[in-house]
Amino acid sequence: MGHTNGVSSILIVDDEDKYLDLCRRFLPEHRYLPPARNFREVERTLAEGAGVDLVLLDVRFDLPEADLLPEDKSALFEREPRARVLERLRRSQGLLILDRLRARYPDLPVIVLTSQQDLPIEADAERLEAEAYTYLLDDEYLDARSLRLQIESILAATRAGGAPAAEDAFYWGPSTAMQALRRRLSILARGRLPIILQGETGTGKSLLARSFIHRNAHRDGPFVTVDLSTIPPDLMAAHLFGVVKGAYTGATETRPGVLDRADGGVLFLDEIGNLGTEVQKQLLLVLQEGKFRPVGSVEERRVDVKLVVATNRNLADLVAEGAFREDLYMRLNPATAVTLPSLRARGDDFHELLGVFLRRVLADPYNRDLLEQYARRHDLPLDLADPAVEVAVGRRLPRARRSVLTFLFHRQSYDALVRFSWPGNFRQLEMFLSNLVTLTLVDLVEGTVEPSPATARGRARTDVVPVQPRVVRDLLRPMRAGPRPAPSQDGRAAGQDRHAVPVRIVPGRTLHDVAAAVERQYLEHLYLRHGGRLADVADTLLGDRTAARKVQLRMNQLGMRLRDLKRRLPAEGGR
Repeated sequence: MGHTNGVSSILIVDDEDKYLDLCRRFLPEHRYLPPARNFREVERTLAEGAGVDLVLLDVRFDLPEADLLPEDKSALFEREPRARVLERLRRSQGLLILDRLRARYPDLPVIVLTSQQDLPIEADAERLEAEAYTYLLDDEYLDARSLRLQIESILAATRAGGAPAAEDAFYWGPSTAMQALRRRLSILARGRLPIILQGETGTGKSLLARSFIHRNAHRDGPFVTVDLSTIPPDLMAAHLFGVVKGAYTGATETRPGVLDRADGGVLFLDEIGNLGTEVQKQLLLVLQEGKFRPVGSVEERRVDVKLVVATNRNLADLVAEGAFREDLYMRLNPATAVTLPSLRARGDDFHELLGVFLRRVLADPYNRDLLEQYARRHDLPLDLADPAVEVAVGRRLPRARRSVLTFLFHRQSYDALVRFSWPGNFRQLEMFLSNLVTLTLVDLVEGTVEPSPATARGRARTDVVPVQPRVVRDLLRPMRAGPRPAPSQDGRAAGQDRHAVPVRIVPGRTLHDVAAAVERQYLEHLYLRHGGRLADVADTLLGDRTAARKVQLRMNQLGMRLRDLKRRLPAEGGR
């Protein structure tokens, strides 16, 4: 990082000085490096170690052919006229530069800029994980204001991102995508509107609502959580809104509901899809007017809560089925729904997540007792309340630090953990590691396994805990043997071909051409299967029905004409 004394270093990548002049005039609080005019100059600046905190990257570059990416354009010239190829490369040069930056500097924050309103940059900027993208308006005041907000938000998050709070550190890895998700949730937490957390079971929705959203909401009231899947339907209204004495048989006293308890704070409703339709109507009144009526009462009560809901079901599908009220769904703010990634999608963060979860399970009372015995036996000054933990893989050990416990995994064992599907996500990983730590420490405390690895001088590394491959294999084996899916009528496993699409591979000049042809076939098949409803296609591909425009932009980039595809739909489709 290049910021010193609160001043951040920003590199502007542009073939003109327009953005540089704008920033120097209206955002003088930052240091601006000499601008880079092409990717070679970007590489030179970063290689020199100039300490870049943020990159502002234009999209269109009017450059000579020799300065344009890619360096080898011969294959492109074979397919299209030279002038057309060069014009297309100039219009998208910034995105090609971003692609190179992401491959070589994955954690470098980048804001993509363009004043060309006809350049659809959203899909590519998000695909390449730009921190932000913006269309400038040729209004200096508005453009500078927009840039300042984005720059300050990204720099503040970057400075804080290296040291997340202990209670939410397990979730945020070092990847750019996860830091962007963290920034997004911190912004949504401060607002008044509800938040929808989507994701598979065990992806951390409840813990994230408690430890991150509640803290960032800056509310004085408590955090109250309700798992709606555990409440009988006939008691759900009383549980949420409270009940007055005599309202029904068994209501022998007046009891407040969770809305009363959460007043001034955050109410987390897990498995919102289980909410009965009549109770949905009452919850809608809370969101619209901040009022509710306890069961059996004629008086309305006012309440101020920040509502967070979670689901592993698609609420839009429940709306289409008539099982969830559309007006409540819209009030829950679906446009900003956040989908939490599964553990198997966190490959870039797995090493760090493994270390954090090892620290969490060592705090378990039984494991802490074993840890204390191990530390006493080897005279290690470990912090038993919050032990410092590192993960090492293979033969490379970190330097000895007697206050830090290093868990050493064989390469094959570590790779097996990364490849495992983890259908229970973080919950399953924590259970697995709790068993792993218990079995490993018991063996070490009882002295039934070989001693810790030795240093080059022959001294035992008692700060290193070797994890036996047999233990990893034995714990993973039963988790792999899940129930077999029931076969369908044609003999195939149920769900086996839900997203299967027959494609025809046609040899092309480049792998990119072949991949694009396959992608076109897949998108065309999904478009026709879903009757031309791009929202359904977006839901299948991204789990987000609001991303229909991203799908459309991608189809446009691939040269697919929606007008032609619509003609192939049945008479009732495509509406």
